[in-house]
Amino acid sequence: MAFSRREFLKLGSLAAVATTATGCSTIGRQIAANDLPETLAVPTAVSTTVAAQTSVAWRLLNRAAYGPRPGDLDRVTKMGAEGWLEEQLHPEQIEDTAVDLMIRGLTLYHMDASQLIEQEPADGARELIGATIVRALYSNRQLYETMVEFWSDHFNIYLRKVKTMPLLKILDDRDVIRPYALGKFGDLLRASVHSPAMLVYLDNVRNNKSHPNENYARELMELHTLGVHAGYTQADVQELARVLTGWTMRHRGRRVGEVVLNREQHDFGEKRFLGHVLPAGRGVEEIEEVIQILLAHPATAEFIATKLVRRFVADEPPASLVSRVADTFRQTDGDIKSMLRVIFLSEEFATAPPKLKRPFTYMISALRALHADLRPARGLGEWLELLGQLPFHWPPPNGYPDVSPAWATNLLPRWNFALALLHNELPGVNVPFDKILTATDTRNSVRLVHLFAQLVLGRPLDTTAAQLLQDYVGTGEVTDSHIQERLRDAIALMIASPAFQWT
Repeated sequence: MAFSRREFLKLGSLAAVATTATGCSTIGRQIAANDLPETLAVPTAVSTTVAAQTSVAWRLLNRAAYGPRPGDLDRVTKMGAEGWLEEQLHPEQIEDTAVDLMIRGLTLYHMDASQLIEQEPADGARELIGATIVRALYSNRQLYETMVEFWSDHFNIYLRKVKTMPLLKILDDRDVIRPYALGKFGDLLRASVHSPAMLVYLDNVRNNKSHPNENYARELMELHTLGVHAGYTQADVQELARVLTGWTMRHRGRRVGEVVLNREQHDFGEKRFLGHVLPAGRGVEEIEEVIQILLAHPATAEFIATKLVRRFVADEPPASLVSRVADTFRQTDGDIKSMLRVIFLSEEFATAPPKLKRPFTYMISALRALHADLRPARGLGEWLELLGQLPFHWPPPNGYPDVSPAWATNLLPRWNFALALLHNELPGVNVPFDKILTATDTRNSVRLVHLFAQLVLGRPLDTTAAQLLQDYVGTGEVTDSHIQERLRDAIALMIASPAFQWT
């Protein structure tokens, strides 16, 4: 079911009705890690204090996670923001058996480089993107998955750069991004410098003493560490490119994919980089030295802090919070967990303005809110392309944008996705509508409008919004097929509303 903008807006102001919704409710306990709560209660009014606690929990679940599943909001509200955050900062202690089993069932994802390089790249792309969707949708380690996405953007690699890139990116995802996503930034940076996918993507495999290639050197400073306004010069770019000459990967043999220094192609001369003299005659040692120089540079702490605050707090990062996060970077040797604590427990986060969900988060949060099931859902990749954010498909090295204006002009595919989702028109995707209804204590359409507002928006509708949706759905029991279709439309409208997209 595809609506044009005009047809969608014919339903009046329904797409915007939820923007002033307030309050919260109680959803019954979860009976299993990946199951619906035993009961789903229609929301009722609560105290201002509880509403404020729920508001912080809602923001955490929508920014530090991919949106709540049924039951999550109550759980986080009861745990408190700090309790939930500490749990999420230790993903190794979080039970995630179902997702672990799904990933274990993949074929290519567990191969070493010599095996991978012989596989079909299209199969690698399908496995990598599929695993990314499954983890975001089902994993209990939600903060970890959001940080994997953050660092995948920071160290962006375009899957279509060369034919074998999907296979190389599997190695990068598995051996670079995921092991260090919540560790020390320095360890993550070193792992990226040793990533064959990165060296191919940014052309360092073609960087040699006879024909220096500056691409990786420039992006290593501009996008990975210092930022664009850190005061370095073109001469610094050229000197760093000299440091990285001969830094390449093996293209054949049993050790294919291994990153090594080709000494015949390396420039062993003296170099001057960011005011430091690098003595002649060194190879890998000077690569490690420039990594240390970049990590110690004050601009790196500021740049990483700014990007983290922009992603999780506001398009215009508050200077006060950026300063505290940068100080934490310096004091903890770039400890990512420590920086995230400062961000998510800050007043700036608690009072942050709404941010527009990026397309991937929009899709996953809609699926999570309605407890959708994938068996399998290959069509989701096509939808992500329509929405504008298929994982690992951003061509330039700066990663998918983190500011709302970049996404605000492509809303029609979001509306059509919401309608297709609610009417089970996505191949391999099922919204267990009947199961959700079974978990409720009512079949009354009016009460169900309020219930689904709680599931989708995290709070009851205000009087005006509720009346608009109730008038559209009609009064009666959902056993009436016409009313059930209208109820599905109303839920789709909630998912298309500003209240769902801006959180």
